[in-house]
Amino acid sequence: MADWSEVETGVLLELYQEHDVPSDSLIADAEALDAFVERLNARLGGSALTTDDVANRLLLLRKNGDLPRLRR
Repeated sequence: MADWSEVETGVLLELYQEHDVPSDSLIADAEALDAFVERLNARLGGSALTTDDVANRLLLLRKNGDLPRLRR
């Protein structure tokens, strides 16, 4: 599992809100998660986070109550 910096977490949360898809739905859709991770890595300057890294981080943030509410 990747160690996440505050910057990486902040970018993840920003993209998550923009994407506007609940974490469970995003994680369950392999194609959507792949595309999300590609966008995240691009925003982070070519970072090499994997889909597993991102899925695990989203689940941890949700479990801790740190995922923002979506506009739905």
